[in-house]
Amino acid sequence: MNIVVLVKQVPDTYSERKLSAADHTLDRESADAVLDEINERAVEE
Repeated sequence: MNIVVLVKQVPDTYSERKLSAADHTLDRESADAVLDEINERAVEE
């Protein structure tokens, strides 16, 4: 049986975050990306 798990990288909540000067949204390039906690559990199973 083959199982496919779709995962998403999200900004690390423990790292320092910066806002973009242009539109005041999260600057994703400067934030550390980690695997979403729920997706991480799905991959482990």
